[in-house]
Amino acid sequence: MAVSSLRALAQIITDSIDVIEGRLTNASETFPSLDEPFDPSTSVESILVEPEMSRATSLIIAAAAQLTAAVRRPFQTIMDDALSFHLSWCVRAAIDGSLVEIVREAGPQGIHVNDIAAMNNTDPQKIARILRLLTNNHIFREVSPDVFASNRLSSVLDTGKPAKEVVSQSLAERHAGTPSIAAFAAMMSDEGMKCGAIMPEHFLDPQSSFSGEPNGTPFNRAYKTDLSLFDWYKKEENEAYLRRFGLAMFGSRKLEPANSILSGFQWQDLPKGSTVVDVGGGVGSLSLIIAEAVPNLNFVIQDSQLTISHAEEFWKEKMPSALDSGRVKLQVHDFFTPQPVKGASVFLLRSILHDWSDPYVKKILNSLKESATPETKLVVVDAIVPYSCPAAVTEGIPGAALDPVPSPLLPSLGKANSYAYQADMSMWAYFNGQNRTLGHSVSLSEECGWEVVHVHHVPGSFFGQIVCVPT
Repeated sequence: MAVSSLRALAQIITDSIDVIEGRLTNASETFPSLDEPFDPSTSVESILVEPEMSRATSLIIAAAAQLTAAVRRPFQTIMDDALSFHLSWCVRAAIDGSLVEIVREAGPQGIHVNDIAAMNNTDPQKIARILRLLTNNHIFREVSPDVFASNRLSSVLDTGKPAKEVVSQSLAERHAGTPSIAAFAAMMSDEGMKCGAIMPEHFLDPQSSFSGEPNGTPFNRAYKTDLSLFDWYKKEENEAYLRRFGLAMFGSRKLEPANSILSGFQWQDLPKGSTVVDVGGGVGSLSLIIAEAVPNLNFVIQDSQLTISHAEEFWKEKMPSALDSGRVKLQVHDFFTPQPVKGASVFLLRSILHDWSDPYVKKILNSLKESATPETKLVVVDAIVPYSCPAAVTEGIPGAALDPVPSPLLPSLGKANSYAYQADMSMWAYFNGQNRTLGHSVSLSEECGWEVVHVHHVPGSFFGQIVCVPT
């Protein structure tokens, strides 16, 4: 008798658990409990992000989600998806309402909602309803009726600050000096959720549906402004949102292994003294990782005047010798204008192109092409949106093909790759930008005189690296 798709999915889960447990047994480790706080510094957490373990984890996530979709009544699944926005706002309520810190301080025995309410001046019944929805999604634990405790997932949203301190702090102050994962989640469930609520109207309106302009976005419709998101952030009354955005972008780095930029493109193979231009590189935190690993490379960090002033402080703290020696140069530059660095070995674009629609991306790529030599490499680091079907567009490009997945999983790995699609919607909402499929990126690059010669899918990371050369 043929194996049913249900049993095939269950077998994928079982086989992947065997891989994980086998590795942990060899290391004399046990899998972390969902009831315990997340601690990234432990040896077991380091093991869980190893390539083989990341692969096994992805297969479990994909198979479990597909199994759930297969066995659940369709109406139930659709309604659960349609109502999932409630989970988003409850996450933000837990962050902005300091529920995370208050519950954490109570310890494993938990805290009653009446005591939570006394600390943050909110309705205890509503606190219970929020926390119960989160608990039903494995965020927090309800240890007895109306008594809640922290767990592995809620701990990721913790600022680590005393509850009394964070309750009185502003929207941005609460995230300063923290890992900033909570800042990222709060931003996505604040600006992001409000934009998402208006996106169907934006999409169905012919006047806005075809727009690729950064000030003709769902954000503009939701916030009733003609300013682009970044210009809106710069207004004095929105300073707190701007500060939270900056911290959120720092927190977003936790979505991938810390040194994933070293796991794809072989920076050490560049000739000694090569120059890497980090285009729109912020303060240069990504270049710092490369500079520390490959000491014979030079760097030019390019960004706006304000960001470059912050970059100077960053490098004086992290690697002052690089500035003093001229190994690292900081340069104010608008990447829509001609690229001033000629003959660079590498132009690095991390999380830049996804902020822009195709016409703007072409301006950036064309500008870089005009300053490139035949030996120049272009390294684009962005989420690569997988096709949900077998695709032949990767043929002939080394590293482009995704690892085959066992049947009957989606070739895209479904839920395990959901962030790529969600981030794509966020780019649309904020900027009229997008995360692109590989086929889209290949076509766009070719139009601007760049040929994709290698693709790196970094294990454990939602970001890929697309390497191009001038044609």
